[in-house]
Amino acid sequence: MKRPSIPAPPHAGGCLCGAVRYRLDARPLAVNACHCHDCKKLSGATNLLMILAMRDAFRHQGAVERYRKRADSGREVDIVRCATCGVRMWHEPLTGAHFVFIAAGTLDDSSWAVPTSHIWVEKASPGVGFEGDAVKVVGQPGDRQLLIDAFDRLYPSQP
Repeated sequence: MKRPSIPAPPHAGGCLCGAVRYRLDARPLAVNACHCHDCKKLSGATNLLMILAMRDAFRHQGAVERYRKRADSGREVDIVRCATCGVRMWHEPLTGAHFVFIAAGTLDDSSWAVPTSHIWVEKASPGVGFEGDAVKVVGQPGDRQLLIDAFDRLYPSQP
C-alpha cells in the first residue's frame, strides 16, 4: 500500500451541524486507530481513527460539552463533543495534558489519515484489516511515544 502524503498544516475540521470548528496548526504526531470497546461505542464504528497532536497547536470555536471517562487502560480522558449536534470531535487525556486526540472523521479532509499504529488490537472487530507497516499494540501502550515513533518511521520529518 502506498501511503498518502501528509498535507501541510493547517488541518481544519468541525462537527456535523457546523456550530464547532477547529484548526490544527502543526504536523500531526501520530495517526492511530483504537479498537477498544469504549472507542467502538463512542464512534459507532469498528474503531476510532485519531490524530495525535500537541494541544498548544490546536484551536476551536463554538460551544462544546465534556464527558470525563476512565478508559480500559485506567487513564482518564475528557471527551469533547459539540453542544448542539453531539458529534465527538476530540479528546484530551488527563495524563498527557499537552496532547489532543482529534477524531479523524471530523477533519474537512481526512483522505490522508491512514493509521500508522493500532492499539487494543486484541479487541478488534472481525474483518478489520491492518496496514502491513503499521505498529500493532496489544492493549494500551505504556507510553504514547510508541505511537509517535511509528508515525515518524513512516513519515520522517522534513528538514
